[in-house]
Amino acid sequence: MTDEFRGPELLHDDELTRELRAIYAAPTGAGYWDMLEHRITAKLESADADEWWSVPEVWLRVGMIAAGFAVIVAGSLLLRTQTQMARAEYETVIDPSTIDAPVLAARERLAEQATVRILTGH
Repeated sequence: MTDEFRGPELLHDDELTRELRAIYAAPTGAGYWDMLEHRITAKLESADADEWWSVPEVWLRVGMIAAGFAVIVAGSLLLRTQTQMARAEYETVIDPSTIDAPVLAARERLAEQATVRILTGH
């Protein structure tokens, strides 16, 4: 296994390394950093409301109205579902024919067991 390929040999060129470090080094002058800070703060202070990342007021109003309608619709659907479920439960108590056969059989079994418990005292 000594013949496996390990990639190209790395060439250590100290002169090239020094040149690249000089090119990519941070500026040493205090004037550069002061000017950079001034440019950043000036840009932050003069930030308009119409920048690309801000939401226009018209869109904000429309979004709030749409969100209000969504809440109203979701609330009304929730109330409607709860009403339908309550009505279905009421109808199953009043009219046992609307109950599924397995549910009705289970109720009858429970009634029979309750009767046996009453008679036997257990």
